[in-house]
Amino acid sequence: MGAGFAAAAPGIPSWSSGFQEGNNMGGLLAAVLAPAGGLGKFLLVLLALSTSSACAPTMYTLGEFNVRYL
Repeated sequence: MGAGFAAAAPGIPSWSSGFQEGNNMGGLLAAVLAPAGGLGKFLLVLLALSTSSACAPTMYTLGEFNVRYL
């Protein structure tokens, strides 16, 4: 879905400005979800929290491996 948004961004001015303001994918997702109003902001918060929680077990596992085996 992200690849589709990025491919369509040059054709939609608000998406293009969100993508090119230095925020890259975060700005693009904010621009895509902006018409949803408060729901869009809520979804962005959920996405931000779920991204870090999805990465935490992997980082913990890699850290544990380094301590044990190196």
